Amino acid sequence: MTTQRKDPKKAVVSRSEKTGTTGHKPAGRTPAAAPEPASGNREKILATALRLFTQYGVDATPTSRISKEAGVSTGTLFHYFPDKDKLVGALYLSIKKEMAGAIRNNADPSLPTKQRIEKAIRGFILWGVENPLKVRFIDQCYNYPGIGEDVRQEIYVEFSWMEGLMQAAIREGLLPDLPFEFHGTMLYQIMSGILSLIESGESGMSNDGIIDNGLAMLWKR
Repeated sequence: MTTQRKDPKKAVVSRSEKTGTTGHKPAGRTPAAAPEPASGNREKILATALRLFTQYGVDATPTSRISKEAGVSTGTLFHYFPDKDKLVGALYLSIKKEMAGAIRNNADPSLPTKQRIEKAIRGFILWGVENPLKVRFIDQCYNYPGIGEDVRQEIYVEFSWMEGLMQAAIREGLLPDLPFEFHGTMLYQIMSGILSLIESGESGMSNDGIIDNGLAMLWKR
């Protein structure tokens, strides 16, 4: 489930070795082709960026530090991400897609609308409890200006099925007839609050109690 951000891959372009079309090979040793970055470097860069961004903030974390702590050269980092905004956008997109999968996989389409929405929300909460850094990064980048519209649109598509579910809830009288952006925003705030209370452990309530009472706040009285 996501908030008001109607958020909307990147193919690695292989390098082809240029060869001459005529004439003899020049004397001397033929230069070797530049090596491609090793498999797994992209994931190492993203994981390191997530840790540093959530610890120090996006603006305070230079790409040079990310590449150093990821154990790759700056050239390798820029091979995948031409600038920091592209890195932030790629990380944001990958986390949002992972989150969307957790929600969608927990939403049983055979259930009535209300139960399906609640199951989807529980899917997000379970995912959020297991991935606190990823949740923190999403919140950090709520209004990050460097995330491109193409990324936001791709994310929005990932969650577009939820808009139809909300519309069904409105038709059934479960939710007031208000714009999807309103419901999306309020829902995300409720889910974020549930996660914060579970993480703090200071509410005096069980996790199930926090979730049940949080979900009850969503529905029309």
